[in-house]
Amino acid sequence: MEEKLRQELADRCTEAVQFLEREVRSYDLDSWQAMEVTMSQAKTLALLRNLGPLRMGAIATQLGSGLSATTALVDRLVEKDLVRRSSDPADRRVVVCELTDSGRESIERAMCSDPIRLQEALALLEGEQLEVVATGLELLLTAARQLREGGASS
Repeated sequence: MEEKLRQELADRCTEAVQFLEREVRSYDLDSWQAMEVTMSQAKTLALLRNLGPLRMGAIATQLGSGLSATTALVDRLVEKDLVRRSSDPADRRVVVCELTDSGRESIERAMCSDPIRLQEALALLEGEQLEVVATGLELLLTAARQLREGGASS
């Protein structure tokens, strides 16, 4: 496939996913305010939600901040019982951070999705169209998992 067509298709996919994200995701501002977190803390919670437990250094890298600033930021999230710090069993010097149950519930409440809206949109598709969408999304999920695991290069 020629590169120009490939890029146009990728752009169409990106636009569609972003539109769907806006349509089915609602951000509960009251829940964000109730957590009383800064933007950097909210980014950290979202990172841990999306990527799972991370080393302190990985969080610092993702946020583009220094290790000491990230440690202080995480300490405040620990005080709020949103994040738990633990030592890596393989290397006790390494600190691993993960959401607590309370943190997971809080971030899910703040970033709630509306599966009913998505189901309503899917119900408008014919059977064959729905099959094409499902197959395409499964392929996209597979590629995203490969990226997460570091198995694909750009």
